[in-house]
Amino acid sequence: MRVVHFITTLSVGGAEQMLLKLLRAMDRSEFEPTVVTLVNDGALIEIVRDMGIEVASLDLRRGEVSPRALRRLVTILRACRPDLVQSWMYHSNVAASLARPWLPRKTGVVWNIRQSLYDISKERYLTQAVIRSGRVLAPHADAMVNNSRVSRDQHARIGYVNRKSLVIPNGFEVESFKPDPVARAQMRAELGLADDAVAAGIIARVHPSKDHGLFFRAAEMAAAQDPRLVFVCAGHGTKTHERCLEAARGPLRGRLRLLGERVDVPRVMAGLDVLVSSSATEGCPNAVGEGMACGLAVVGTDSGDTADVIGDAGRVIPCGDAARLASELVALAAMGGTARMLMGEAARERIRRHFSIESIAARYGQLYREVVAERRGTDSRRGSDARETSAAEPALGR
Repeated sequence: MRVVHFITTLSVGGAEQMLLKLLRAMDRSEFEPTVVTLVNDGALIEIVRDMGIEVASLDLRRGEVSPRALRRLVTILRACRPDLVQSWMYHSNVAASLARPWLPRKTGVVWNIRQSLYDISKERYLTQAVIRSGRVLAPHADAMVNNSRVSRDQHARIGYVNRKSLVIPNGFEVESFKPDPVARAQMRAELGLADDAVAAGIIARVHPSKDHGLFFRAAEMAAAQDPRLVFVCAGHGTKTHERCLEAARGPLRGRLRLLGERVDVPRVMAGLDVLVSSSATEGCPNAVGEGMACGLAVVGTDSGDTADVIGDAGRVIPCGDAARLASELVALAAMGGTARMLMGEAARERIRRHFSIESIAARYGQLYREVVAERRGTDSRRGSDARETSAAEPALGR
């Protein structure tokens, strides 16, 4: 089955990382993938190509809207001759549906929505417009996937309806994200940590939804109570954003490590003792599942499906509650290494049982088979050819 994954970019982000994991996990003898991006950038491009997967791009600039891009998308898709287009996130979802009339009728289109939507007014104006247009197009996709129950329900309330709407959570690579004593020693040496230091880290891009401000406020309170606590921030913008730099100059001076964007996330996590998710809004958080798979003690805000991922294998606190987060950090530091290790083992087992990438990839595979089978059944009644564009389909304007 030929599958084109259509995504905005291949930068290091939650959706992009999930796509990468899915590409690695799905059976290449059954599913033949190609990746198409709107914007031709991102640290993951060469990683995907090194997997032997073709990457093509519409070569748009960020924020650019171009009718010619739709023509290029149709040209690429026709050349790929996919059985199914799996689009990722709002812009790609809408573009894939707009390209649909110029593709063979047997080509399935599956939307993938990767974020929660607490307040559409907080999105960029262009993104708001794209989201609203999605309400018209969503019912015409062959299926619509959300990565969390919260996301599905929020989008349904603004009009995103589809007869095949389902939740497939993020999956995690438990063989890549795992306890690693060698990586731990190396990372802690890089961070300059003392043997008795307790490292609590947040791994997330700088964005209002991730609420780094909450993390810094809690860190300041916790640092005043336990001198062993050291704090780590990794993710796009964490080494350059003024809010992060301000925190490093303030009461956390000497106690806060800013790492910026890292591609060696398993190694970074190996050096931590506690993984923190301080998000104000969330879907199904990658960092939480990855931290749990690494055997870390985890504390996260009750945002999106975070509590469903953590279960009883970590700590869940109210969103925005800096005092509670500080209290949990102090308590986790005080419990000692052995108790944290046992907590981390329970967390890893929960991910292995319920959220392994293999089980999640199997769910995507089953969905793809169902969509393609339905498309072929529809076409067989119409008597059209799977590989030819019907004469009744419109020609793409020049």
